[in-house]
Amino acid sequence: MLRILQITDTHISPTKPHFASNWAPVAALARAIAPDLVVHTGDVTVDGADMVEDLAHCRWLMDGLELPWAAVPGNHDVGSENPEHFQAVNDLRISRWEAHFGPDRWLRDAGPWRLIGLNAMLMGSGHPREAEQADWAGEVLAEADATGRPVALFLHKPLFLNDPDEDDRGYWSVPGRARGRYVEAIRRGTVKLVASGHLHTARIFRRDGTVFAFGASSGFIVDKLAPADIPGEKRLGATLHLLDEKGTVESRLLSPEGLDTYVIDDVAHEVYPPRS
Repeated sequence: MLRILQITDTHISPTKPHFASNWAPVAALARAIAPDLVVHTGDVTVDGADMVEDLAHCRWLMDGLELPWAAVPGNHDVGSENPEHFQAVNDLRISRWEAHFGPDRWLRDAGPWRLIGLNAMLMGSGHPREAEQADWAGEVLAEADATGRPVALFLHKPLFLNDPDEDDRGYWSVPGRARGRYVEAIRRGTVKLVASGHLHTARIFRRDGTVFAFGASSGFIVDKLAPADIPGEKRLGATLHLLDEKGTVESRLLSPEGLDTYVIDDVAHEVYPPRS
């Protein structure tokens, strides 16, 4: 049995410690469980996209777990896939991420399982690395298909909110024009788990043999700043994925004691002030 603890959307900074108190309960949970791997599905930082100090501090926190770990970047770590956004994903931001957290996409084989981390912020960006990542993902997924390896995908933004054929949801999920290749791979049946963050809600559901886990943030919940129809429960925590040798997935939402239920609406003007 492979045990993976997913944490996400911690939003930590040494200069904006609004949510920092929630790291200790999550770290204590991780050490108590001692999983085979901790995967952080992005927005590790408050503003690593522009503040290298945030990246350095959060790398120190991850190493402090003293557990095997991997991470994929979120929009606050490397910028947005929207080229018109004031923090568009670019080579500089990705290089800073990689200097502190390693490659923005990665592959790990663990027993029968193939674990794949993807940079969701490239999807729909038009950046040259978007096509490179898609081609790479196609190759490693095809290898898994050929060898019968079950696959777990980890990325920051969910591929979709409710249906893979739904219209674009803007900020909240991977753009429709970019999700097609990944959805096609999932429909082939080898991908057994897709774990994401970003929504600041918690939801686990199964669709056509694949478990989709919208991981609970341990940083904060979003109240009226999010659309009312964003699916999932507004709760903080982490997610434990149990992957067995037959390719079966069991995912559980966990709520460690000691988490403070911060609401971003209350402090957004301080943490993420408007840009002119």
